[in-house]
This record gives sequence, structure tokens and C-alpha cells, in this order.
Amino acid sequence: MAMQCASYQQYQPPRQHYQPQPIQPRHSHLPTPDYSPEPIPRPQYYVCLYAQCATTGHFARHADLQRHVQVVHNPESLQRVACEFPGCHRRGQYGFSRKDKMVDHMREVHKAEIPKRSPGRRSP
Repeated sequence: MAMQCASYQQYQPPRQHYQPQPIQPRHSHLPTPDYSPEPIPRPQYYVCLYAQCATTGHFARHADLQRHVQVVHNPESLQRVACEFPGCHRRGQYGFSRKDKMVDHMREVHKAEIPKRSPGRRSP
């Protein structure tokens, strides 16, 4: 036995006055006015913004600029690298700010035969 209500009407959403728009694909292979196939250019160089910086302040990579700021402008935060050659005075406060510079020192000053790393390999 089905009961029917006399006041029952099927729901009709309110009518809105709008113009239907054509559906645009999200990923189109056709260029749009704001699309450029060229990659976004990276800066030509990075500049040190410390006031009265004595260097030229032009660095090719952001990592180089970060290293410059740490070594030149915040040297007290560095752990110095001591020369590994016996009897060398380059230890403690006279140590090197970077290991690669200490290795260069050992090659040039102490004539140590330290092989250069092969391309594509990083030191541990």
C-alpha cells in the first residue's frame, strides 16, 4: 500500500540565467597566449648583497654564493680543515675553510701525489 501525499512535487532546481560556456581541455597541446615553449631563464649570475663586499660578487651558481657568504662573511661558523702533512703549521685557526683547498695546498706546497677524482664521482 503506497501512500501518496497530495502536496508532493518533484524537486526542480532554480533556473539561472547564464550562457553555457564550451568546455576547455585542461591540457592542450596548442600554445596559449601566456604559454612559452622556452624554459624560464635562470639568472646569469648571483650577486653578494653584503655591504662593502670586497669580492666582485658575481657567482655562477647559487651554491657558490652560499659558500662565499659562509666562508667570507661568517667565518666563525666554519670548522677548519687541518693540513694532513706532518709538521705543517696550517692547523687550528690557520686551517682551511674547505677540504678541497687543503688538498690543493698539499699538492702545491708539499708536492704530495694525491690523485684527482674521476669525473662524475663525488667524495664521501
